[in-house]
Amino acid sequence: MRETLVGEIEDNNPFLFLSIPKSLRKNLLFMDQLKINSNELITHYDIYATLNDLVQPKKPRISNPLLLGSSLLHPLPKPRTCDSLKIPFEYCICRAKKTFLPKNNTIGIPAAKLMIEKINSDISSSSETSKLCSKLSLNETAEIIAEDYGGEQIIRICKITFSTIPGNAKFWGVISFNPTNKKIDIISSKFLRLNSYGEQAKCALKSDLASYCFCV
Repeated sequence: MRETLVGEIEDNNPFLFLSIPKSLRKNLLFMDQLKINSNELITHYDIYATLNDLVQPKKPRISNPLLLGSSLLHPLPKPRTCDSLKIPFEYCICRAKKTFLPKNNTIGIPAAKLMIEKINSDISSSSETSKLCSKLSLNETAEIIAEDYGGEQIIRICKITFSTIPGNAKFWGVISFNPTNKKIDIISSKFLRLNSYGEQAKCALKSDLASYCFCV
């Protein structure tokens, strides 16, 4: 499911259902504004700000909490863009359509190998996974998909989907590519897993890196 377009949208923009306290449901000002905001781009920060707005503790544990979002019960500040809302590029749903690069492109394999180096580095540097998880390498017999986000700029932004062994884990990540000097830089903060991994990562399920792990 995650490999489909619908699955990608659901992963990047999961469904949110709000049940408003009964005491506020007759407040048309709040309810009308909430309906308007339901069509806006929002984040977890906005949910936290909304909960803080609802509770309004008299003696808060933190007297002046840092609110990076805005309450959904009030007009939201504009613009509502991924940049202004601190949404990482790989989760942004405002981006342009991607174009598949030819299978013989020169970006896919070196980009995938660079991202796998980062995965192995993260695994080896964590006390929760360093002795439990196998070192991964690129499965070059599996399909490597490179998609260009387009645009007029010289630097290309591409999404790379690749598989690793052992375990045939399937990941994707975002990189930038400079065609002038062939330099590849990783943009993704983490590489998202597209297939299941519970059985393969039993030794490290409590780790944030569980999706990278193939237990030794």
